[in-house]
Amino acid sequence: MVVMIEPAADLTVSFAVLLRRLRIGARLTQAELAEAASLSPRSVSDLERGINRTARKDTALLLAGALNLSEPVTDLFVAAARGRILAAEVLVALRDRSAAAATRTLPRDVSSFTGRERELAELAGGRAAIHIIDGMAGVGKTTLAVRAAHRLAPDFPDGQFFLPLHGHIPGQRAVDPADALASLLMTAGVAAQQIPPGLQARAALWRDYIAGKKILLVLDDAIGHEQVRPLLPGTAGSLVLITSRRRLAALEDAAVTSVDVMFPDEAKALLERLSGRAASGAADLVRLCGYLPLAIGMVGSQLRHHPARTAGDLAADLAATSNRLAAMRAENLSVAAAFDLSYAGLGPAQQRLFRRLGLAPGPDIDGYGASALDDTSLDDARRGLDELVRPPSADRACARPVPAA
Repeated sequence: MVVMIEPAADLTVSFAVLLRRLRIGARLTQAELAEAASLSPRSVSDLERGINRTARKDTALLLAGALNLSEPVTDLFVAAARGRILAAEVLVALRDRSAAAATRTLPRDVSSFTGRERELAELAGGRAAIHIIDGMAGVGKTTLAVRAAHRLAPDFPDGQFFLPLHGHIPGQRAVDPADALASLLMTAGVAAQQIPPGLQARAALWRDYIAGKKILLVLDDAIGHEQVRPLLPGTAGSLVLITSRRRLAALEDAAVTSVDVMFPDEAKALLERLSGRAASGAADLVRLCGYLPLAIGMVGSQLRHHPARTAGDLAADLAATSNRLAAMRAENLSVAAAFDLSYAGLGPAQQRLFRRLGLAPGPDIDGYGASALDDTSLDDARRGLDELVRPPSADRACARPVPAA
């Protein structure tokens, strides 16, 4: 297959640049691409930095498979990797296939979704173009956003996009806004060589592309308003759902739905759906899970895969253990890891106050109690409580939101 290079093609594009653009378009880090291709991270890094200007055929084929390239594009990619054609030819081929743009990228809507009718009603009935879904780790923000997006999809015929921003992924940096824009543009069908460098230029191109369209954009696990602001549409008609552990107060025109732990009856129903059976002792088990969906999902998986165990058995084990968080894990997921990331995001003073709040009896505390526990002034204690509430994090695993002092 021969592809003619049009005059607009950038003949100076190297294989290193090509690989990086394709990786960003696939929403993969270097480590993720290396793992998917069964290569070492060093191999991918050396190719992207141009230390190795060419790649062996078997390496190129592994990379093409990990990038989900179609067969004709794979042939060109391998030829470019071996230095037999210009990398620009691959970009031209990708541009010519832009009609195959993916405009329906929502994740699967899980069948075990339970409750949250109030939150769904808020998301469906709101008039705001931007809606933030905030809450602590493991409370089910992403699942809620995906369920709402599937319900609202018919109202946005020009596309529904889902973009993970990796704000709280162990060992991984949050997605840079410029890289996020490149990913959105390539997903929408913009050819890689037509994506300009720089945040402002990419934001302008994205807003121009979606101007006059009705799209639904889900930005999952945002770390802050600086990360999401460049991704927002510039015209009316679209809807953006943003999930975050933080309260993104700087997005002044956004509506907010705060997600808390589940009601006891809904938590019990979720456990029974996930375990696939009516669970005797379920009420005690979900209480020990703090009514947190992430934890309930993990113990539900244990019950499903160990039919000889009962909810009462697991509840007894959890009640007896000295480290309940460590016991709530499934494969590579754990409640403790999710909370650790939120705790690590706090400053030293916030961490100290959070630890000392664990000494308070009962689920609530005011500014006076916090001042006594933390040995600070009333104003400092109130400010500290406000800072803990603003980015909802692990403190809510132990108690309901702290009321205003």
